[in-house]
Amino acid sequence: MSKWFYKILFFFSVMSFLSFYGCSGCSQSGIRNEQQEKNFSRNNPKRNVRSVRNTNDSEPKKRNSIQSNNKVLPLNVLYNKYKSSVFIIYTSDGVDGYQGTGFFISKSGVAISNYHVFKGTSQGLEVIETYNGKKLKIEKVLSKSDEDDYIIFKVKLSDFNISNPIPISFIEPDIGEDVFAIGNPRGLASTLSKGIISGFRDKRQYIQTTTEITHGSSGGPLLNMKGEVVGITTAGLGEANLNFALNIQKLELNRFLNN
Repeated sequence: MSKWFYKILFFFSVMSFLSFYGCSGCSQSGIRNEQQEKNFSRNNPKRNVRSVRNTNDSEPKKRNSIQSNNKVLPLNVLYNKYKSSVFIIYTSDGVDGYQGTGFFISKSGVAISNYHVFKGTSQGLEVIETYNGKKLKIEKVLSKSDEDDYIIFKVKLSDFNISNPIPISFIEPDIGEDVFAIGNPRGLASTLSKGIISGFRDKRQYIQTTTEITHGSSGGPLLNMKGEVVGITTAGLGEANLNFALNIQKLELNRFLNN
């Protein structure tokens, strides 16, 4: 078959399934129970369809001069070190409840998730639930973008201690590089999944990966084998092994790390 056939097939697959909050195979903030999820998919799309264009993004951009000295570590070591910095987010519009994932990037409580996890919900109704069941609230929103689908906020920590905030990678991963995600698919806390970087899309705005991203994992970290965040897990088509994460390089997070 011709290259154009595969390009057209990819485009229509993404247009059909990769809509925020509107697809049964994607991870766009799963709802708390199965029946709500079915009704939600049919009747409550929360974002317009935004396709991930099949552009030629295989050439790496100029890398940041900040280099990491971290060494590659075994997956189980990295998972056990950073799982405590990944949390479940419950949001509500006053009628229906929704669920996503977020993660801490500083000991002071600065955290990241997908904006669509919060879009259309009521401020103050959100609950941040940590790995050990501690329930926290958001103190303030530091930055957000509906278009780029990210939100950066500070959590009221109370007596919760963030011992290992997840560091940010200042170097883009290579295609073929091993990566992993920690998320809360369908509320199953601290679930580990592993894959590789399989491409870059939409002018390198999105990282394509074989790491599975399903309902409820939206907003979680995609990490390299040094334990650094390279992307924010955003959507997945499990049956096609197509999963996407927002490239962390687009957020310029240095400005928040000292908050």
